[in-house]
Amino acid sequence: MAEQQPEVKIIIKKKKGGHAAGHSGGAWKVAYADLVTAMMAFFLLMWLLSSASSSTKASISKHFQEGPGYWDTTAGKEMIETYNKGILPGGRGLSPKPGDGDGGQGPDASAVEKEQKAMEETKMAIEKAFKEDKLLQAFQDQLSMDFTEEGLRIQIQDKAMQVLFDSGSAKLKPYTLSILKEIAQELGKLPNHVVIGGHTDAQQYASQAYTNWELSSERANAARRVLEASGLRSNQVRRTTGYAETLPLEGHEPKDPKNRRISIVVLSSATEQAEVQRQKSKGGRKDGKTEEATKEG
Repeated sequence: MAEQQPEVKIIIKKKKGGHAAGHSGGAWKVAYADLVTAMMAFFLLMWLLSSASSSTKASISKHFQEGPGYWDTTAGKEMIETYNKGILPGGRGLSPKPGDGDGGQGPDASAVEKEQKAMEETKMAIEKAFKEDKLLQAFQDQLSMDFTEEGLRIQIQDKAMQVLFDSGSAKLKPYTLSILKEIAQELGKLPNHVVIGGHTDAQQYASQAYTNWELSSERANAARRVLEASGLRSNQVRRTTGYAETLPLEGHEPKDPKNRRISIVVLSSATEQAEVQRQKSKGGRKDGKTEEATKEG
């Protein structure tokens, strides 16, 4: 009798989750997108750094060396102002520029730097003149210069024994003429316009017919006439203003004699453009001058 062969069974096993490989196969796309984004950000950073000025790079370096407190220093604040005007040539900056919204453009970064440098050189030239001239040496402590949002500000203050004008009048002292003439010779070299302000202390006149408003306005105009006759170009003065006692010096009491002063501000191009835009929006004169600028006092 023939021997029976064992029965052979074929078992087919099916693996579950056959779609798992398909899902995991797309993970590389996410990683690749992250890599491309990172590279784009890196090359954008390199482009910005290569286009930035040396002063901008120096400020960035100072930030990492000294920490966030660097931006509270004078140099840091000046650089922030530069950032607001645009750190790249032709940039519009972080803050609105004159003409924004109507196709206009503000000054580019290189023009701003050139203008700032010219103002700084003017400041140094005036300081040098007051140090070297024997007559002007006595008035160094009455002269102060700093940079504001408007531009270079020059202030000449009264001193107890060296007042700028005769008491209660707009008649200039002889040495005040010498001070203004020296300043005018340097400011006349700049293309920028200037504004002149007259300031008084809080001492009031007994009569209401003539007040500190009239006195400060007349003193500002008296200073303007000397400046224009001593070096300022024709039409370089944008306006004159009498502030009376409304703007006392910081840290000084309203009746402090040092509040009696003449202020001269050399306007930056950005400030001038902003003023022109404001005048246009208010329907003012086309040349951007206010009524005060046309008064002869």
